[in-house]
Amino acid sequence: MKKAINIGIGFAVIWIILKLIAFNFQIFLTDLKPFIFANMLFVTLGICVSLYLKKKTGEASNLLGDVKTGMTSSIIYTVLVSAFIYFYYQSIYPEFNSSKISEMELLLADESKVAELRVSNPDMENSSSDEIRNKVMTSISQYYSAQFTMTISLLGLLVYSTLNSLLISLIFRKIIFKHQTENSSPNAS
Repeated sequence: MKKAINIGIGFAVIWIILKLIAFNFQIFLTDLKPFIFANMLFVTLGICVSLYLKKKTGEASNLLGDVKTGMTSSIIYTVLVSAFIYFYYQSIYPEFNSSKISEMELLLADESKVAELRVSNPDMENSSSDEIRNKVMTSISQYYSAQFTMTISLLGLLVYSTLNSLLISLIFRKIIFKHQTENSSPNAS
């Protein structure tokens, strides 16, 4: 269990360092996809490494124990990275949120875009252009906040790590360490 925790911490520190290096060199500041995929990779690697080390020791375990081992490393990773994401967008790079809000303000300055919103959303049919702008800007301000970003990353990584732990545990048990599982099952006499 201690190894799984250290693995989760290790991969979280690697992701945080990569994010800070990117910030320092001003690369991928507005493109979030590389860091989202890096999160997915590190959660998957954390689960795989912790399960592999547990299985390599040869100790007998059931599927639930394997899922627990995978979840231990991934939950530690999820909490650390989500806390850093809050800190990052609140203190280190708050300009990201303000730049996204400014982009939306510029987009809404175009009356044709407001008309498109009015047509596409039945709730806004009878609203004035200023009311539509206010509604959109209120929702965008909430969407581009450090709290919302942290909450979404926490939720997304938690769901991803849960499903991944289950799937990777099954793959390890049925394919990679199949011989170990067969040898540890009780014999019928």
